[in-house]
Amino acid sequence: MPETREALIHRLEQSARHVRRGIWRALRAGGSGHAGGSSSAADILAALYFHRMRVRPAEPGWPDRDRFVLSKGHANAALGAVLAHAGFIDAAVLDRFYGFESPFGMHPSLELPGVEMCTGGLGHGLSIAMGMALGARIRRQDFHTFVMVGDGELHEGSNWEAAMAAAHYGLGNLTLIVDSNRIAQSAPIDQLVRVEPLADKWRAFGWAVREIDGHDMGAIVDALDAVPYESGRPSALIAHTVKGKGVSFAEDTYLWHSNNVTDDVYERALAELGEP
Repeated sequence: MPETREALIHRLEQSARHVRRGIWRALRAGGSGHAGGSSSAADILAALYFHRMRVRPAEPGWPDRDRFVLSKGHANAALGAVLAHAGFIDAAVLDRFYGFESPFGMHPSLELPGVEMCTGGLGHGLSIAMGMALGARIRRQDFHTFVMVGDGELHEGSNWEAAMAAAHYGLGNLTLIVDSNRIAQSAPIDQLVRVEPLADKWRAFGWAVREIDGHDMGAIVDALDAVPYESGRPSALIAHTVKGKGVSFAEDTYLWHSNNVTDDVYERALAELGEP
């Protein structure tokens, strides 16, 4: 019997809760890490991996898989939690986060099954993803490439060079997701260098654009199912999110861009997240 939309949304919301619990589990193991940007991305990552993307966890190198590049690599705790929940890696790897000789570091590494590119040098991911999408066209493969950037990351000019090139090549098999949580490492983004109006900027660069509430699972599913938004144009999905979403003391503050996670902090976080 086909899954109903109501059941799908509920399943994905529960998966996102699993991911957030996995994020805090990893950060506790490492003693610290990037809770804010990991948590803001959890709902979108859950929808990508457990609904939209064509992947095979038991065969991470499957040539026809869809690709995902986490350009905001400091949110690697979220990616690791997703890969564990999806079955790419054993969940016990979360307990080795940022540990000596662990394949699961503060930023993505190709040592971890399911990771497509080492990232975290901000501003590089979109160019890498554009190359993957262009490579798919050259090889006549039909996989789709998704890339997630942070809104603060858009201060890096290399993003806009890639934006021009992707539109020039008409890469309809490329989707950019902006995790727009409005807060950077040390202050709200508008106090640093304003990046809005993002939708107008991406349209001006030749992209087809949608904006959503990045924590509304129904809206996320609809937006991901609709790509490409226009034939022959790359798609930009601007997701308005809350930094640290799911745990009240970490929400909407640069103090939890990265912070120490003790056993007490971990227990407080899980108490708020509840059982999935």
